[in-house]
Amino acid sequence: MSIRFGILLIPSPSFTARAYRARQLICGQYGSWAAEMHMLHLTVAGFFQCSEAALAEVEAGLQAAAEKSRQREPRFSLHHQGVTGASGNIFLDLSGPPRPEALHKLHGDVVDMVRRVSGAVLEMEHVEGDYSPHVTMMQYAKLPSAVMADALEFAQGVVDDLAVPESANAWRLLLVRFQSQAAEEDWNGGRWAADLSWEIVSSYPL
Repeated sequence: MSIRFGILLIPSPSFTARAYRARQLICGQYGSWAAEMHMLHLTVAGFFQCSEAALAEVEAGLQAAAEKSRQREPRFSLHHQGVTGASGNIFLDLSGPPRPEALHKLHGDVVDMVRRVSGAVLEMEHVEGDYSPHVTMMQYAKLPSAVMADALEFAQGVVDDLAVPESANAWRLLLVRFQSQAAEEDWNGGRWAADLSWEIVSSYPL
């Protein structure tokens, strides 16, 4: 069994409920289930390796990062710009405008903390300029280009029909343990979608 960890941001429950339902409809309509293997979230730090011995240090760092974020701006606002995507991926874009400064500061604090932990390794380098916050609505779908165009139009229609709010608030920061036999040691290409399971290790209010 291959294990990785992730640090995720959960938006306010009212937003999450509608976005979750929209994701179910989009994935079900096009038979693509990778996104559905996850809880609905924004990734702050994606799949990374971490020894069990180092978890306590990561948890302490996340508690400090969440507290710092609350002091700057409790439950900071998030705004999505609608549905976008390409190459089998559909998501709600939360990159702005306006640029979510509080989210970028939290992301920077978290990534810097993980990099300092001995026993934790970020497999995909997180560079501030490359961070594009989003909520995934479909992932790794193998669709012909014309069908992908349909899927994007369908997704926007679903988001509109379910009245997914254009804004939300940051609610919780989570440390999550992921497990997959299918992924083996390659977690970057979606092989985990065949059998991903996860558990929440710890939760921090934002």
